[in-house]
Amino acid sequence: MGDLENAPRDITIPEEKQPMFKELTSNSDSPFFNEDMKDLFVFSAAYGYDRGLRTELEDTRHALFNRASLSDDQVWILKSIAVKETESPETLKDGAELYEVVREFANGGIDQLYTQYTGPNDMFSSLSKNIIKKSDI
Repeated sequence: MGDLENAPRDITIPEEKQPMFKELTSNSDSPFFNEDMKDLFVFSAAYGYDRGLRTELEDTRHALFNRASLSDDQVWILKSIAVKETESPETLKDGAELYEVVREFANGGIDQLYTQYTGPNDMFSSLSKNIIKKSDI
């Protein structure tokens, strides 16, 4: 897949979110246990988009993974989110804008996912209910 103009080499997240990603992928009781950071990032972006959780990014950054490690399917999911949000196919040409949009959704999405994980309810059950609800549409 051709490289986007101005696309970042690394996908970064706010530095204070890095422990959330790490905990969700390294704790055996997490639904994301042993998942790659890129997989959790894509899920967080999609979850954040679905929930309308676009959250402005803080200045501090932590490189989560190299953008080139994303699969073609993952790239298309992220592109779809950005184009739907901006309502402009021109977003597909500007990698900086595209990844800024999806990073903002992942920023809000990871907050909500982590809150569910650390909260009193069963995260597996909550996510399952959300998926079932979406499939009934």
